[in-house]
Amino acid sequence: MFETFDEVAAGETQYISHKNGTEIAMVSVDKIEKLYSEIELHKNLAIGYAQALRGEGVSTNDLKERLKKKEKDLRKKYA
Repeated sequence: MFETFDEVAAGETQYISHKNGTEIAMVSVDKIEKLYSEIELHKNLAIGYAQALRGEGVSTNDLKERLKKKEKDLRKKYA
């Protein structure tokens, strides 16, 4: 098992078959967290796309202004 854990820790995926035929995959926590981050990103992109299609989006100029204000507020708070 030690060798299997080493391989998983090195980034490899290990596949394990149960005697009943069920298969599982053993992956590192880093890989799982990266996958969850990618899933969240894709969800947000899909939500944004749907909002844009419905005309609920924010204009580029409005977004730039919001970001400038946010940056100014953060600089004031942490400067």
